[in-house]
Amino acid sequence: MTRRIVHFAALTVVSLVSATALARAQETPDAPVPTPPAVSTATSEDFSQVSCTSTDALACSDTLQLASDTRDQLASLLNLGPAWRFAVHIHIMTPDDPLLAKIDREAAAVFSQGSTMKIEAVLPSTDPNAREFIQRQFVTALLWEKFFATTTTFDKNTKLDVVPFWLVEGLRELLNEDPDHDRESIVKRAVQNQMAPTLDEVTGWHELSDDRLLGLWQRAFCYYLVDSITQPGPPRDDFQQWLSGFSGAGPTSGQLHFPTEEAWQRELADASARSGTRVYSWDKTLAELTADQTITFLSGKEPKVQTCSIYDVTTLPHTIPMFEAIQERIYILTELEIRSHPSWNPVIDLDRSALTMLIKDNQVDQAQKLLQEAHQEFMAESTNHQKLLDYMNWYEVTKDYSSNTTHFGSYFSTAKEMERVQADPAHPNPIRANLLQIESEL
Repeated sequence: MTRRIVHFAALTVVSLVSATALARAQETPDAPVPTPPAVSTATSEDFSQVSCTSTDALACSDTLQLASDTRDQLASLLNLGPAWRFAVHIHIMTPDDPLLAKIDREAAAVFSQGSTMKIEAVLPSTDPNAREFIQRQFVTALLWEKFFATTTTFDKNTKLDVVPFWLVEGLRELLNEDPDHDRESIVKRAVQNQMAPTLDEVTGWHELSDDRLLGLWQRAFCYYLVDSITQPGPPRDDFQQWLSGFSGAGPTSGQLHFPTEEAWQRELADASARSGTRVYSWDKTLAELTADQTITFLSGKEPKVQTCSIYDVTTLPHTIPMFEAIQERIYILTELEIRSHPSWNPVIDLDRSALTMLIKDNQVDQAQKLLQEAHQEFMAESTNHQKLLDYMNWYEVTKDYSSNTTHFGSYFSTAKEMERVQADPAHPNPIRANLLQIESEL
């Protein structure tokens, strides 16, 4: 707008435009163009080697804090020094970031800088796995401090794969809670179906799969491997000795202080058993919930024992025995929610909230609405779980047991064949459409 006003002033001097015309032009200026937020870089106050670039100052602050927290959590386990040696730069691209036009996904690269190395990583701010991706870069840099403790120069021949994938991912998982017990569920199912990966398989992984199921599978077993070799006492001492064995001018794969294959499988079985004492399986939760949704109470002048579903309590007289029975259900549902499979938590929470609303505030209409919503959630969860079972059963039946490369090889090969058939208009393939629908819902 300033440039436009100056232009009008020049015309007034040169062409002697009337004052009235100039005033009219000044009364209707163009709307000001908002200035886009500036892309700026922030550096960690604690570790100058860590920096973050973005138009979102809060995202930068959270990233730098994550770096500090990650080092604090790993300092004792990895026996780290006070200084952050290898630089890590994270660029978080917001929708107004010019770089987003060139790259719109997660990406990371390593640059050697003579006496050191640097990790450059970019990701969109909308990335649902942003925290995992960013923390993965920090864990990698911290492991470099151990694996390249005495290395003084770096170039294109530096063997970065000396830092095993399972260790990076296992440590990262170790730093984070698993509120939905995904890791436990995966390991328990694999052990029960005798499909848990061998120790050689886990240590042979080199990258995290883009496939959602296989990625969760890898992360779960990486976690349990790292957890088993970092327990206090002799296991952790062996782990420290193993880490120290990598330091040198040209680190190479050393002797792993791992348990035997038999001990590894026993560790998985023990982990599966421990998970059962903390959280119910999906089926056990369903059985408990079905029983807990039935109310028993006394009714009539000559009291008789009656039973009904909690979904019918809003239509029954509000007697004292009924209220006492509902109160008992609330206690039972609360105890179940603590130990239930996470998939059932929304249903249990709605059931409990509706019953509480009914006896505490006597809000019959609201309680009935919540119970209807709970029933819909119950039916939806049952349906989706059956689809999941069909999906996993299909995978297990079609698994190529002659291949030792991956547990999901048959899945990928079958999907590829389906794509080929789907492209042929003479052979319509409704099965693939159904599988894609199941995948999208899962």
